Amino acid sequence: MTTPPRQSRALATLQTLILLAGASFFLVPIATPPGLIAGLTGIAVASLLAFRLGAHLDVTRAVLAAAGAMLLGLALHWLLLAVSLPLPPGVTLTLADVVSLSLVCLGGAFAVRLLSTRLQAFSVVEFSLVVVAVAHAFASHRHERIHQPRVVSDFAWMNGLDPQSLLALLGVLVVVFAALLLLRVRKGERAVLALALLLLFGVLALQLAPERPAKKVEDDLGLTKNEDGQDDDESSSDGGAGDGKGGGGQSQKPPDPVALVLLQDELPDTPVLYFRQAVRSRLVGDKLEVDESGRFDVDVPNTVPTGGPLALPSPQAAGMHQTYDTRMFLLVDHAQLPGLGHPTRLELLENPDPRRFVSVYDVKSSLLTRPPERLLGRQAAPEGWSAEQLAHYTAMPEDPRYRELSDAIVREVDPRFVGDDVIRAFAIKQYLEKKGFYSLKQRQLVGNAPTAQFLFGEMKGYCVHFAHAATFLLRSQGIPARVAIGYGVQTNRRGAGSAVLIFGQDAHAWPELYLDGVGWVTFDIIPEQSDEPPRPPMEQELEVVFGELARKEPVSKSVSAAFNLPWGRLGLGALLCAVLLAYAVKVARRLSGRSHVTVYRAVLDRLSDMGATRHFGESRERHAERLATRAPSFITLTSAHLRLALGRGDALPMTEFTALARKTHAELSANTPWTLRARGLLNPIGWWFTR
Repeated sequence: MTTPPRQSRALATLQTLILLAGASFFLVPIATPPGLIAGLTGIAVASLLAFRLGAHLDVTRAVLAAAGAMLLGLALHWLLLAVSLPLPPGVTLTLADVVSLSLVCLGGAFAVRLLSTRLQAFSVVEFSLVVVAVAHAFASHRHERIHQPRVVSDFAWMNGLDPQSLLALLGVLVVVFAALLLLRVRKGERAVLALALLLLFGVLALQLAPERPAKKVEDDLGLTKNEDGQDDDESSSDGGAGDGKGGGGQSQKPPDPVALVLLQDELPDTPVLYFRQAVRSRLVGDKLEVDESGRFDVDVPNTVPTGGPLALPSPQAAGMHQTYDTRMFLLVDHAQLPGLGHPTRLELLENPDPRRFVSVYDVKSSLLTRPPERLLGRQAAPEGWSAEQLAHYTAMPEDPRYRELSDAIVREVDPRFVGDDVIRAFAIKQYLEKKGFYSLKQRQLVGNAPTAQFLFGEMKGYCVHFAHAATFLLRSQGIPARVAIGYGVQTNRRGAGSAVLIFGQDAHAWPELYLDGVGWVTFDIIPEQSDEPPRPPMEQELEVVFGELARKEPVSKSVSAAFNLPWGRLGLGALLCAVLLAYAVKVARRLSGRSHVTVYRAVLDRLSDMGATRHFGESRERHAERLATRAPSFITLTSAHLRLALGRGDALPMTEFTALARKTHAELSANTPWTLRARGLLNPIGWWFTR
């Protein structure tokens, strides 16, 4: 293996500082202060040893020695904690931390630095380690946890900044500085130039980067497997068959917030807030689909109100309902706009922070002020309905078992309430809640009759199965019903403020039945049995933070807006000026022919453009001999240049020297591929590497 020349002291120092910074991000949360100091000292010593001795060591033996130091550190850590020492427990833990971290960091950093110095491809590993260490430190900010980590979020809030913008800037700076680990320059000033260019490109990339793509939540929670063989509810990371009650699925990642609600009025005491997004009422085989005829479900918005407020015809009886105002802030895109309860009016508002919210709109909603059990004696199907309406909302699959089961259920009703539609509905609800088993693990409900497989099988499924089963059983008794889809948010999991944060795992489906003189009534099924773990506690602080963001105008500022400077145009202008200046220097050096030095330098500049720069430590004669096949006259030109530089009496006159330089240029043009010549012509900074 050829031993590479030692890199510049400035670049080695910069790379050591980068490693120390990356290690600090990783060690601060897990190490004691003395252990942190010991670990960072080990990294600094390892970098110094790799810089001083790396070119003279056998790589294999050095790496084995570094691995031995790491194993020794781990063994001593175990030994110090396993053996009873005559020291206080705190001193023992600190001593173990210092010994283990100093040896582990010394060995690991020495191996990484040595390998990256000797094997350029290994620099990518070193670069990745630094980036991953920093990313791990800021991992708590993922999934819209904008209040984490506090060192970033607190600074952002205090200065009126958007934490995500500040974090993006930090990410660019980390990548830019870590990219210095990939460099192999041997002069300190070039390391500084590389850093300046990387910073310029990084800030420019941050300013010109497009807005983050908006996630989209569909209203389809799915009854069957999709084409990939995966349940529809599992195929979306933001939606799915959440139960709205704390089921939440098996995903180990924190749930993503999908919407924020600001309550304008005091809501009634209710265990669950239902935010309806769409309904399904059209029978298709054994499932219900969205009706697109426009003749039914006219109380449900199916378009975005772009031309002004959208007023919906409401079948809800005014005496039974109360109007509530809410303001919705969508964090992800939705196929339909969700709204609390039964929305009657929607109006889009100007988005105060497009970087944070997808859309903002006001909703007027009708909420039932009486519990369903106080509605006994109400008739389900109104006499004023047309035959087409009644047929639409009571349409059933051809399977006779639905009617047989519902008849058996209502047969158990107290004789005093025989014929009461509300009592029959409660009997069906109670049956499903007692016999059903809530589970997101169900994978067998496929085919043309998934609801029948659920209801007449194990009765094991999630909210969509329960909602469809309840709707068909209600319809078999002549009770108009449909399936609503949206979000169910438990009120006991939210804070005491006026903000409600909706998560993707709150996605839910529930049945609605129609009562004459009342309207559509939410009639959710809550199974008593479930194998789903309880949801983690609501991060009420996150709910408060989002609420405060939504109330501000503007909600937050980006980093560039905070300084009130057009950073994008400034960065682009600075980059353009730097490129033009580099080209100007290049042209000036090529055209300058006042002495043999400038003429010879112009030839060297052209060689640098083509990647034929003189190696570090290489003599001019050896450089010329190496390029003899491409420019034979370059050997003679180099010899003449050295004679002129040394003041030899037999040196060529200036005219002959210039002619020899032109001949060298001609040979380079003839013996160099046009692609390489074109690249050299376009390269604005090739002259910087001329030696």
